[in-house]
Amino acid sequence: MINLFETFNDASQKLQQSLYLADYRHPTIVMDDNGFLPDDVISPYKFFANYKQFKDDTPTFFNEVNIPPLWEIAGNQNIAEIIDNGKVRGRIFYREHFKNRIVNFVEWFDEKEHLRSVDHYTKEGFKFAQTVYDLEKKPILKTYVNREGKEVIYENFVTKDIVLDWKGQSYFFASKHDFIIFFLNQLDIDISKIIINSLATPFFVLYYSDFVKQAVLFWQENSESHVPENMKLLLDKEQCQTSVIIPDKQEYERIISHIEENYMDSIQSTGYLYNYQRNNKYTKRILNLTNSDDIPYIEELIKLHPEFEFHIGALTEMSSKLLNLEQYSNVVLYPTVTSKTVDRLFKKCDIYLDVNHGGEILNALERAMLNNQLILGYKETIHRPSFVADDNIISMEHYHDLSNILNIIVKNKEQFKERLKQQKLHNNQIDKRQFKKTLKQILGSI
Repeated sequence: MINLFETFNDASQKLQQSLYLADYRHPTIVMDDNGFLPDDVISPYKFFANYKQFKDDTPTFFNEVNIPPLWEIAGNQNIAEIIDNGKVRGRIFYREHFKNRIVNFVEWFDEKEHLRSVDHYTKEGFKFAQTVYDLEKKPILKTYVNREGKEVIYENFVTKDIVLDWKGQSYFFASKHDFIIFFLNQLDIDISKIIINSLATPFFVLYYSDFVKQAVLFWQENSESHVPENMKLLLDKEQCQTSVIIPDKQEYERIISHIEENYMDSIQSTGYLYNYQRNNKYTKRILNLTNSDDIPYIEELIKLHPEFEFHIGALTEMSSKLLNLEQYSNVVLYPTVTSKTVDRLFKKCDIYLDVNHGGEILNALERAMLNNQLILGYKETIHRPSFVADDNIISMEHYHDLSNILNIIVKNKEQFKERLKQQKLHNNQIDKRQFKKTLKQILGSI
């Protein structure tokens, strides 16, 4: 059995973690390698490039990108630019939820500032792929190379075909799913049972293959009250026993209310499992991690709530605007905060305020959720709303409403518990026994 994911996005990671916690620890395969996949995740690129890792591998820092002589790199916490005589010739984008200012990809522009190509980097620090664009900013082709720089995979986005150079032989595939089917057949893994979470390429792999005998679709998207036709086509395939599991309760109700009755027995409701690191102790300690000094109304909240401790950390030195907050006795600042201190703060604080502009740092929202912190934030600044209950997101101009929430939970522990409960319901948390029972009914014993 395998997990077959198109991308390793938040939804895929959440599903993989839930399966792992339920003791379903079969291989995970991701079709589109972004260079930052976990070491134990398989991809066509890793397989065909005979991907190797070395002990001295380090990711590429933003100022380590190779540039022509006399060009320069100017960067901040969010992005960096490559400058040639005052003209922007490239932009360096950092990897989210990773270390500080690590290169994910680099956009390159011509003299007229048209996007011409994008270089993609791995977490080991080398360029493993390049995407070429036309003048309308549409991708034309993408090439993948091994660590020695030899081209391994050539993907043409115009003709939709793929060329593979492997073991001294060239292979041509008319479609992405043909390529993936070939790839799966090269693996020494049982692929008769497959779990997918997308009706894009994974659907076509299942639909056009003859080796898959049982499939489970974890539907993690929003149908918008319209049942996807590919879902019904998959359920109709006679050669493959298919079930659909929908973790989101509202989405499950939408699908059930719009699908024909003959499909209903094949559709199950479930949720997710989370590896919570600790219990909430309902203390008055608040945490915020930021790479910006633009934290709307933070000083007002500090003054309104002297009973709360505000712990504010940044990866860099802080501006005078933030440093001035230290005049308040209920504020503790952590400029150039260390990972050890961050770990301690997540264990120490029971509320996370997602109220800063700028990018999310240190995977803060997911860590806050897994540390059972109550997450409160502005709708204008919230970085990952999927983790935050709707009632805990407040319009910035009504910051007094956020203040009212703090007043309520500090006086009423039950209200604190209720908001944390709503957060877990929003994240579709489910009991482990129930999750395993659903999977066992569908897939049988492990």
